Amino acid sequence: MNKYKSLGEKLWIRIKSHGNKIAYLDACTEETITYAELQDKVVRCALWLQKQGIKSGDVISLCTGNHLNSIVPCLSAAYINAIFNPWNENMDLHTALHVLRLTTPKVIFCSEKAVDVILSAIKEEKCNPTIVIFGKHVDVISFFDILRNCNDVEVANFRYIELDDIKKTACILHSSGTTGMPKGVELSNYALLITHKNILDVANMTLLWFSSLYWITGTILNLNMIMQGSLAILYPEFNEEITCRLIEKYKVSFIFLSTSMINRFLKAGYVKKYFLSSLKIILSSGAIIKPKVQEELRCILPHVDILHIYGMTEVSFITCQLSSHKNGSCGVIIENVQMKIIDPENGKILGPNQSGEIWVKSITMMNGYYRNPEATKHTIDEEGWLHTGDIGYIDEDGELFIIGRIKELIKYRGYQISPVEIENMLILHPAVLEAAIIGVPHALDDEHPLAYVIKRPGAKVTEQELIDFVARNMMDHYKLRAGVIFLDNFPYTGSGKISKKDLKEMIKK
Repeated sequence: MNKYKSLGEKLWIRIKSHGNKIAYLDACTEETITYAELQDKVVRCALWLQKQGIKSGDVISLCTGNHLNSIVPCLSAAYINAIFNPWNENMDLHTALHVLRLTTPKVIFCSEKAVDVILSAIKEEKCNPTIVIFGKHVDVISFFDILRNCNDVEVANFRYIELDDIKKTACILHSSGTTGMPKGVELSNYALLITHKNILDVANMTLLWFSSLYWITGTILNLNMIMQGSLAILYPEFNEEITCRLIEKYKVSFIFLSTSMINRFLKAGYVKKYFLSSLKIILSSGAIIKPKVQEELRCILPHVDILHIYGMTEVSFITCQLSSHKNGSCGVIIENVQMKIIDPENGKILGPNQSGEIWVKSITMMNGYYRNPEATKHTIDEEGWLHTGDIGYIDEDGELFIIGRIKELIKYRGYQISPVEIENMLILHPAVLEAAIIGVPHALDDEHPLAYVIKRPGAKVTEQELIDFVARNMMDHYKLRAGVIFLDNFPYTGSGKISKKDLKEMIKK
């Protein structure tokens, strides 16, 4: 089924075969990089890593947005069987310390935007990974300098290193746990080689996406496009009108948007004002797509396949919708995946149209959570079934519909927000006795966090003061966009926990 022995081997062969085709185009500068130029940079970066003593199994982290060089360290790591590990460029110091302690990278490649947080984390942790910056900074090495660290003979003689076991970890991606801090998901060479085949055929297409390498979609789309020799248009962030302009200008045929981007794309109305005849596929993922949204978009763009995929970092893609499938469905299971719907109360398998927890098995399953066997055991049972924590049902046609999550994670524009983290922050405020966070559905952003708060006796605090307190101390996506509601007391469950189900009911009323 797979003739390659490693991710590095297949990338090496495919990149070489694409020659002088353009791989990436930066829409801000009009700069391009061909596959041959990409290969040269990847080899030079790999040689530099080897000179730093990086060997098989060492972790190389990457903290940057999308630009012409962001994929280079990942491909270099694959060539020398090191493990690449993308971080969120917008993370705060608290999260940076967590991922630094978890993955203990030997080298960190980062953007100018992220460098100060990373330097602060390293100082606090008293560790000394080598820092390489895409750009300039007085205290760290420039990415462009490391490329000059070897001569043309070394480049000509370089070859990818063969791998002895295809199931070895190729990358560590991060996934939000219910405790809020990201867990490290170990994906093997085998999983990445198989996963990229499971995505749609994009050979010779012009592609556009906004997910950085931090998201599994960003990593998979980059690998997929490189394997097939496509062209990717790079733009730093999603904007409704600029996206339409980019599609029109560069004749984009495939675009990936998160569910909240899809909502904004449709609501902004620019779709009707631009000539988008080149567009063939809009692929979306990240949260539930509303049937009405999909229906409207299909009416406005009848020539485009508007498809939704369901997956998670731990197993990659699970189901994929086809154009013949119903609006709002996640489609049917893809090749090499098994699924069952389980009653969370009694563990019994449920039939068609009965809602329960989705359990899956896949040949692309993660090797486990990095340095966290306890969490791995909690997610994958002894028979190898992964318990997704998502609630859904399969209809009589085999199509999957997701209706919610067992986990209380709040989804905001593709970010997964743990209520616990915001609750813990609010409790630090001197006026707050107790706090509970729930997600309130939002038309464009999936959900907004709302805080229920009980004040300390005699304490005075306003809603705005608490909104500002969270905004000051946490990353942007944690902001209390749905506001604060003060209560005299909380509803509780039988076991003494705050009943979030009842809090959600109060919002509906």
